[in-house]
Amino acid sequence: MTIKRHKSAAAVTLIEVMVAVLIVTIVIIGGSLLFVTGRSQINQQKQYRAATYLAAQKLEELKAGDYSAIVVGDTEESLALEGFSYDRDTHTVDTGSYKEVTVTVSWGPAGNEHNASLVTSIAP
Repeated sequence: MTIKRHKSAAAVTLIEVMVAVLIVTIVIIGGSLLFVTGRSQINQQKQYRAATYLAAQKLEELKAGDYSAIVVGDTEESLALEGFSYDRDTHTVDTGSYKEVTVTVSWGPAGNEHNASLVTSIAP
């Protein structure tokens, strides 16, 4: 007499376990990459916000001062804010009836440098 064994619906084979582990591993790696990328974007936006603040600060300083004291040409300065170093370049052109001021703030290592620029016109 032959005994037939029926495979139980609850039985799990080694291949099924390995496939499940592979799927879970792929999901975990994807989630980790998403977290790392998101954190990097947050840091980059933090630096961009600080650079924009430094540029706006310079423009407000020039607007609040005496018109004749605004130097025509280029000026450069190095600043630190929120743990990062920035280079702030101010370019001023006298058009006759007003002065056009461009403030560019740069940060980051050479080859991967970022910058933010603001432009305004200041009248006497």
